[in-house]
Amino acid sequence: MQQTAESVWKKCLSFVEDNIDPQAFKTWFNPIVPVKLKDNALNIEVPSKFFYEWIEEH
Repeated sequence: MQQTAESVWKKCLSFVEDNIDPQAFKTWFNPIVPVKLKDNALNIEVPSKFFYEWIEEH
């Protein structure tokens, strides 16, 4: 079965959602969009540089 960026991202979100505050999940993870999956690397798109920096730091 070939995985898609969307299916991998849904699995990631499921894990994250179980491990952080619901408001933090809604604020920081709902806006993120999966873009592509290639060579076991998932590329995501974030709404701004601020989001990018927050994700990198946390």
